[in-house]
Amino acid sequence: MLDKYRDYFDIDPEYLAQINEAEIESHPDLWKKFYPHETFVKLVKDTISVISRKQKLSIWVEGAYGTGKSHAVLTLKKLLDASDEATKAYFDKYNDELSTDLYNKFQQLKNGDQKILTVHRYGSSNIHGDDDLVFAIQQSIVAALNNAGVSDHGEGALKDSAVTWLSDSLNKNYFNALIQKKYTDLFSGDDVDRIIEKLNTYAEQAMEQSSKGDALQTLMGKIMKVAREQHFSALTLTTTSLLNWIDAVIRRNNFKAIVFIWDEFTDYFRNNMRAMTGFQEIADFSGDKPFYLIIVTHNVMHMFPDSDKDWKRLMGRFVQPICNIELPENMAFRLMGDAMEENKDPQIQKDWHVTREDLYDRTHDSRKLVKDKAKINDAELKKILPIHPYAALLLKHISSAFDSNQRSMFDFIKNDRGDEIKGFQWFINNCGPYDANPLLTIDMLWDFFYEKGKEYLAPDIRSILDCYGLAANKNLDSERQRVLKTVLLLQAISQRTGDSVELFIPNERNLNNAFEGSDLENDEPVRTADSMVPDILYKKPMPGGKTQYSALINSGNVVEIDKQKEEQKKKSTSILVQEADMASALSLTGALRLRYEVKYVSYSNFKLTINKLRGQEDSIGNKLMAVVTFARDDEESVQIGKVIKEAIADGSYHIVFIDASITPLGNDLLDQYADAMANSIVNLKQDRSLANQYDNNAKDVLKKWRGKIASGEFMVYTQDKPAGERAVTFDQLVEYLFAIDRKHYSEGLETHGSVNDTMWQSTSLPTGVEYGAKEETKGQFRSGNEQTKLENYIGKEAWKVPEYWKSAPYLPISKIKVEIDKIIQDAFASGDRISIAQIYDFLQGWIYNLSATAPRQPN
Repeated sequence: MLDKYRDYFDIDPEYLAQINEAEIESHPDLWKKFYPHETFVKLVKDTISVISRKQKLSIWVEGAYGTGKSHAVLTLKKLLDASDEATKAYFDKYNDELSTDLYNKFQQLKNGDQKILTVHRYGSSNIHGDDDLVFAIQQSIVAALNNAGVSDHGEGALKDSAVTWLSDSLNKNYFNALIQKKYTDLFSGDDVDRIIEKLNTYAEQAMEQSSKGDALQTLMGKIMKVAREQHFSALTLTTTSLLNWIDAVIRRNNFKAIVFIWDEFTDYFRNNMRAMTGFQEIADFSGDKPFYLIIVTHNVMHMFPDSDKDWKRLMGRFVQPICNIELPENMAFRLMGDAMEENKDPQIQKDWHVTREDLYDRTHDSRKLVKDKAKINDAELKKILPIHPYAALLLKHISSAFDSNQRSMFDFIKNDRGDEIKGFQWFINNCGPYDANPLLTIDMLWDFFYEKGKEYLAPDIRSILDCYGLAANKNLDSERQRVLKTVLLLQAISQRTGDSVELFIPNERNLNNAFEGSDLENDEPVRTADSMVPDILYKKPMPGGKTQYSALINSGNVVEIDKQKEEQKKKSTSILVQEADMASALSLTGALRLRYEVKYVSYSNFKLTINKLRGQEDSIGNKLMAVVTFARDDEESVQIGKVIKEAIADGSYHIVFIDASITPLGNDLLDQYADAMANSIVNLKQDRSLANQYDNNAKDVLKKWRGKIASGEFMVYTQDKPAGERAVTFDQLVEYLFAIDRKHYSEGLETHGSVNDTMWQSTSLPTGVEYGAKEETKGQFRSGNEQTKLENYIGKEAWKVPEYWKSAPYLPISKIKVEIDKIIQDAFASGDRISIAQIYDFLQGWIYNLSATAPRQPN
C-alpha cells in the first residue's frame, strides 16, 4: 500500500468533460458515448415533432454550466447525419431509455429521397447586430453544404458577392479610394486586392475548420460597415434576403429540412437584447418553411422582464416548454469516475484496487443511501474513491450553484493549483490511505467552493456559508470547524432544493453518515454539533417532530433583516451608481478629461440631466457634453435604450450618449448587495465589527459591478451615429471619443499628436512656461517614450530651431506663432500695448475651441 493517493492516480490535466468546439472536432465519435437521459429524450421527441411539421417551431435548449448541453446537441446532430446502421446501434445500446417506437419515428424522418441538412455553429460573442447574424448564418450553411458535398449553394452568398463586386475595376478603384482616405485604420492599410485575397483565404480556412471562421466574419463585418455607411446595396444582405436565399437552397436541393444548431448562443442575447428584430424574423421563418433553429444557451430567461412583449413573441416561436438539459446524478458519478484516471502501471492498479476495497468497506449506510439516490452500482461508486459518497453527491449539486463554470466538479478534480485552491489534486498530494481520515469528506470541499470561489456562488448559497466567518471569533477547535462547515454546506444545498432531498437535510443521521468511515464516527459528529448549540447552531423544528441543525446567526433578527433587505432593493440606480463610484471606472484622462463634461445617470434622472445640459450649452465653453448611462437590471437597460434614441431623434440635444447600461448590475448582484447591507444595518448596534464586515461585502458586490462595467462593452450614440456604434473595450471607447473630438475641434492641441497625460495637468504652469522658453523637458513635461515626447509632439522641425515658423509653417506650433504675431502687430498698429488676457482669449477661441469649418455640436 502506497503512502499517498497521488501514486495511484494519473489525472489528465487536459481532461474536459464539458464539450467545446475543439472537443467536437477532435473526437468525431464522442456522440456515441452520450447517455440519453430523460431531458435528451425530450429533445429527440421535440426534433421529430418539428421536422415532421407537427409543430412549425424552432427548439430552445437551456441548462446550467457543465450539464452536457453541447454533448446533447452534438449527439442529436450526429444521429440526424448517421447511417441507418449507426443510428440503430445507438438506439439498441440504450434500449431501456430509447424505445423502439421512438426509433421508428426518428428513422422515418431520415427515410425517403429528401435529405436533412444539419448545420452546427459554436459561439456567438462576435455577433453584434443583424449584419453579423445574417452573415454568420449564411456562411455556416455554405460550410455545411460543402461538407455534405452539395454544390448548389443558391445565389447571393455574401462573401462571393463581395469578391465579385470588389473585383470589378470601377468598384475596386472607388473602394480603394475610400479605404485609403476614410477607412485606412479599419483595414490596417490593406488595398482591395489584399482584401480579396484575405476573403478567399479565410473562407477556405473556415470550410476546413469552423472555429477559424472568426477572421472571415470580422473582415466581412468591416466591408459591410463601409457598405452600410456608403449605401452599397450590392455588399449588404438583409434578413429578408437571407431567408429568400435559404428557401432557394431548400427548394433547389430538395431538402426535407435544414436544422441549424447554434451552440453557446447566450452571448447573442447579451449583445443584442435591445435589437432582436432580425432574429425574430428568422425564428418566425420555421412557421412557413422547413428551417429550424436549435439554439443552446445558459439561463437567459432572467434577462428579459415578463412585461416585454417582444420577448414573449419570440418565445412563442419555440417549442414549449423549452428543453432544459440537466445532468442526472448517475451521469455525474460516471463522469467523475472517468475524470479520476488511475495510474496505468498494472501492479499499482492491483494495489489500488485492494486498497479501494478497504476504503469501500469503511462506509456502509452512507454508500447504500447514495447508491439508491443516484441510481448507481457498486463499481461506479468505487471509481470515485477516495471521495466520500456523501461528498461526491454534494459535489455535483454545489457545482450547479455557481454562476459560471469557474467551480465545476470537473475543475475540482483536475485543477492542480495546490494550496491555492485545495481541490482533489491537493488532497491526493497530501493525503493517503494510512491517514486517520483517509476519505475526502464534505468539509474538505469548503476551501475550493467557498474560500476561493465565493464570488461565483449563487447568493442564496453564499448567504448561508458566510455564517462560518461570523462564528470565527468563537475559537472553534478543528473538529468543530469541520462539523460546522459540513452543516452549513448541507444546509445551503438543502435550502436550494427546498428540503426535498432527504440526504442533504443537516439532521443527526445525515451528519453522522457524512463522516462515516472517517476519524469522526460513533455519533461524534452529532455530539460536536450539539456542543455548538445554542451559541452557533440551533435545532430547527421540522414536520413530524423532527429537527435539523441550522446556523443561528441573526436568527432572532430575520424579520428585521428581511425588511431592511427590501428597503435596500428600493434604492435608486443613481444612488447605487454613486456608491459604486462608477465615475472612477470610466474616468477620462489627459486631454479628454479637459474636453468632455461628463455626467453619470440612470433612467430616473436621464431626462432631467440632458435637459439641464442642453440649457448650459451656450455657457459650457470649449467642452463637449457626454452622458454615461447605467442600469440596475435588464428592464431598465431596455428603457434607457429607448430614451437615448428618443433624445437623438429630437435633434436638440448636442450630447454624446455613452450607454453602459448594456452591462446592468443584475438581480443576482443586487440581491447580494441588499442582503449584505441589510445585515450591516441590523448588526450596527450590537456588533460593529460584524456590521463592518457586511458593509465591506456590499462594497465588494458594487466593486464587482464596477469591474464588469470597466471591462465590458459600450454603445456610443451621436447625431451622426443615431443607431449607435459599439465599443467593445474601454480603450475603443476612448478612441471613439477622440474621433468625435477631432471632428469637432480639428485645430485643438490634442488632435495633432500624443503626450503624457500629466502634460495636460495645470499643476505646474509657471515651470512649464520656463521650460518652454528654455526649450527643456523636465518633471511632468518629460517622457521616456518616443511616442509621447513633448519635443516630438511639437515637431523636430521646430524644437530648438530658430525661426521655425518660416522653415516649417505647416506645423501647428508655427500656425500658432504666426497668428499670435499677427494679433500683437495689429494691437501695436492701433495702440501701444496688448494685454495677456487678449492673447489668452484669442488662443481659447481659435486653438482650443472651434475650427473654421467644424460644426458646433458633436456628431
